[in-house]
Amino acid sequence: MFKHKTLPRLAFAMAATALMALPLAPAQADADKTLTVATMWEALPLSMKPRRSRFFNESEILDTLVKLDFDMELVPGLATSWERVSPTVWRFKLREGVTFHDGASFDAEAAKFSLERVIALLPYASDLLNIKELRAVSSHELEIETNEPFAALPNQLTDAITGIYGAASFDADGEFVKPVGTGPWVFGSYSKQDRTVVSRNDAYWGDAPALEQITYRYIPDHNARALALETGEVDFVVHLLPSDVARMKADENFTVHMDPSAGLYYGAFNAGETSVLKDPKLRQAINLLVDRDILVKGALDGIGKPAWTFFPPEFPWAAPEIDAYSFDPDRAATLLSEAGYEKTDGAWTKDGEPLTLRILSYSSRAEMSAITETLAALLEQQGVATDVELFTWAGMLDLVKQGDYDVSVVFWTPEMTGHPDLHLKSQFHSRAGLNYQNWSNAAFDALVDKGRTLDAGPEALETYAKAQEILQEDAPILPLVHKIYVAASARDVTGYKVHPSGFFYNFKAVSKQ
Repeated sequence: MFKHKTLPRLAFAMAATALMALPLAPAQADADKTLTVATMWEALPLSMKPRRSRFFNESEILDTLVKLDFDMELVPGLATSWERVSPTVWRFKLREGVTFHDGASFDAEAAKFSLERVIALLPYASDLLNIKELRAVSSHELEIETNEPFAALPNQLTDAITGIYGAASFDADGEFVKPVGTGPWVFGSYSKQDRTVVSRNDAYWGDAPALEQITYRYIPDHNARALALETGEVDFVVHLLPSDVARMKADENFTVHMDPSAGLYYGAFNAGETSVLKDPKLRQAINLLVDRDILVKGALDGIGKPAWTFFPPEFPWAAPEIDAYSFDPDRAATLLSEAGYEKTDGAWTKDGEPLTLRILSYSSRAEMSAITETLAALLEQQGVATDVELFTWAGMLDLVKQGDYDVSVVFWTPEMTGHPDLHLKSQFHSRAGLNYQNWSNAAFDALVDKGRTLDAGPEALETYAKAQEILQEDAPILPLVHKIYVAASARDVTGYKVHPSGFFYNFKAVSKQ
């Protein structure tokens, strides 16, 4: 098992193993019935903050009203069916005979209570769901009235942030205490900076899990996370470094799971007055100067798909008529010249000053450093100077909000709910809370506003195609890589399948043999 490691890596593995020799969680189940998972992000199960709350859905402590199958099609969750009864009203029939983990019954009042708490505590959810009023019209029928006609609502209700919390999740003041849901896994314990333990819900309304317990181990160091699997400390690891993937694929002791999933690595341009990228010609030129094929090979060992548009071509809402970017330095040179730049001694300059881009990113995601540094190297080769700085996510975001950057390299999941509204609205609409790029386009806003009112069909496709065309031509972003989700497990772990949403482990189908 250790034949591939160098001595330094072995020493690091031993140190990591020693650090991980912490007291075991209480009520440890049999080893064959327990799956230990190494994660890049700490679960933080006692917080509802937006990113961390996704853990409740990833781990299936909570259920959503609507779910996505492995073809990204809408399927029943806690709602068994739904219909649009007027332009602004949706009616959901809810599953009967379901109980929360504390024994309380799930019904329309419970669903109403949960969604109202989510909207009150998570500002992002309010924009996502666009809800005016929730009404329990019978014990198991919930009506949702939206502020305007909103065709995307069932898709938005698959978002992990809309998981249904039982009343026992909150204290008497309405503040979140712990996750109490209806899912196949029950929250057990949490040890800060170490682990979260969940156990099987024997009263689950769906197919019962084969395993009895899952322990999520927080191992933020990317090398240590892989080594934990190789030394047998964990059974399953997510977010591997590309350099670890090839080694594990060649070792019969491990199974590497790889499939396309929702997710795009991209450069978000600062289109405001504080950046040279306020000029759309410059933004277009940068898009033409970065060879994504080389970037994927160089930064990710080929684990990813070069991104020349915001949505991947496989996404049903992607517009095939869009003129995708390509690596074209000559066309870029024309645009740069039109913007007043000239190339001198291999460097692009204007008024004697070199074209320099301040590029920010964050290192907590495994592959982000390599992508950012490779992007900078490719731009340097084309005569664009770069100033690269890596921060924590919060540190980078502080600078972005101040407009103190030119490009921020980020990861997002534009296809996660199977509908284009999720990220076209939340990321790029001029009134969106997450639009930190200072980009505004009235025609784009109008198309996105119209698109969310339209049922799926030719008019909706045409509307979103026009919005994507503006996004491509006005270029507030630099699409880089469409994600390939990678995980690895010990060879005795069976039944795992990558979910294309990228936010759903489905460990209830997993067993150890």
